[in-house]
Amino acid sequence: MTISVRRRLLALAALVLGPLGAIALVVGFVHGLPEVLLAAVAVLPAAPCLWIALGRRGLVRFAWIVAAVAFLLVAMSLVWLSDREVLWVFAGAIAVFFAGTAGVAALHRVPVEGQVVRRRAERRPSRPVLFINPRSGGGTAGRVDLAAAAGERGIRVVELAAGDDLDALVRAAVADGSDCLGAAGGDGTLAQVARVAIEQDLPFVCVPAGTRNHFALDLGLDRTDPVGALDAFVDADSFHVDVAEVNGQLFLNNVSIGVYGEVVADAQYREHKVGTTLAKLPELIGPVAESLDLRFVDETGTAYDSALVVLVSNNAYEFGPSRGFGSRPTLRDGDLGVVVMTHGSGLLDPLRVHGWSAPTFRIESSSRVSAGLDGEAVVLDAPVEFRVRPRALRVRIPLHAPGESPAAMRPRFRPEQFTRLVDVARGRVPG
Repeated sequence: MTISVRRRLLALAALVLGPLGAIALVVGFVHGLPEVLLAAVAVLPAAPCLWIALGRRGLVRFAWIVAAVAFLLVAMSLVWLSDREVLWVFAGAIAVFFAGTAGVAALHRVPVEGQVVRRRAERRPSRPVLFINPRSGGGTAGRVDLAAAAGERGIRVVELAAGDDLDALVRAAVADGSDCLGAAGGDGTLAQVARVAIEQDLPFVCVPAGTRNHFALDLGLDRTDPVGALDAFVDADSFHVDVAEVNGQLFLNNVSIGVYGEVVADAQYREHKVGTTLAKLPELIGPVAESLDLRFVDETGTAYDSALVVLVSNNAYEFGPSRGFGSRPTLRDGDLGVVVMTHGSGLLDPLRVHGWSAPTFRIESSSRVSAGLDGEAVVLDAPVEFRVRPRALRVRIPLHAPGESPAAMRPRFRPEQFTRLVDVARGRVPG
């Protein structure tokens, strides 16, 4: 492998910006005492005040918002008093961030010496079919003329109309000899087509034509290029990923139970998302809110009898303060990701968040449970049972796609990365 000039420059930037940024941070904090430290402390109560405001109505909500703004103004005033020192802190933080980003970009897909990394070019399917939901993503498929682009590649296109039975259409295509199934639409559309692909042991192609395209992001596809994703029907890499089920219903991303599930169940949510959320929150998290009957046990054996939010995902999300927040480092670890949010103990501790991984998860309740399944409102019978199906779905992605999610490419500061960056900066394959 030849190390390009671009990689060498990125490695050099990481090696220079990292130490300089760390020095700037230290200088800023030391010379900015006590103002910079007091400003950081003053910011802390602002978030709890905003959280409490969401659970109130009318003048009480307004008063808590004013309190949050007041804390922020105090912090800003202290920062202003610190004069140039805060600039050192900001400059240092920015330098460290860009150093990490440049380092990851420099080492991305660079093999260790003696190791050969190849992406396999899979056999082109002979009778592929693509199911397009033209309403997804505000009409993304129509804007990019996806059907015509697919036809130019010899892909049969089925455009869905209101009232169509997608499952029946997919099964009819398989019966007609289709050997590769693709879907362009929201994650609900993708899941329906993927379920048949799993049952029939056929490869699946994801085309990002929905609103957020979370599954496409975590597959390592370029979400801004739905037409380019069609190349997966031609020259593609192929690998298996996990899927998950809740009460036997397949999902690709996550199921949210609790506050979010109750909000999306409201009939007004689709048309007025923000207004509906603000109107519903006081009865869900405010002082007069009734505890939701959600009983479960975490990985330590601790029993819960309620929760504000229970998020169960197909593989765990990255929620750390780094590049890749909200995406999944992998779709092949064989576990569900479970994140639980409960009430805290006071003003400065309004929320408790706990997360873990497990192959199965179960929620007991005395009533049916409202949930958001890949963003769609559903009602689930109790007990609500989750399980992961490891490596159940075979996906094809274009050879030109990144192939990794933002979380998979997030900066990882380990000692051996420094020596690898030095090698790349010198134009050598890391040893």
